Amino acid sequence: MTAPQPATATANRTPTPAPTPALPRAWRVPAPQPGDRDGNACVPAAAAAAVAFVTHVFWVLVVGFSAMATDGCGPDDCAAGVVGPLTVMYVAYYAIYVVTPLALVASLVLPWRRRWRRTRVRLALLALLPQAVVVASLAALLVFGD
Repeated sequence: MTAPQPATATANRTPTPAPTPALPRAWRVPAPQPGDRDGNACVPAAAAAAVAFVTHVFWVLVVGFSAMATDGCGPDDCAAGVVGPLTVMYVAYYAIYVVTPLALVASLVLPWRRRWRRTRVRLALLALLPQAVVVASLAALLVFGD
């Protein structure tokens, strides 16, 4: 019977990974600084969510009652000044349920750093874009409708 051989130093070594090349300076993300955290990061999304929530009942009434604008002329005989704004209003109304939540979630998921403040504000404004389109098409319906 032979005695077990002692493990050599070369057998227990793990291979070292090859050094990674340095990234170009434009690609490097700066390390966060201690005072870089944005304490008011949720304010734009919260304000947009509050506006969207409060005005939701109004949008339901506006879109519902605007459909009655075509009762007198029927679906085929209405003027373009009535049908055009109504079509835009319906599309924007249904976009509220897609665009608004996605933009608000994206605004909250962004890193809470000052660097991302403008993007969070723009996403919060994007969340309110369908509501603004409903208001604009309502104004066009009132102005151009027969």
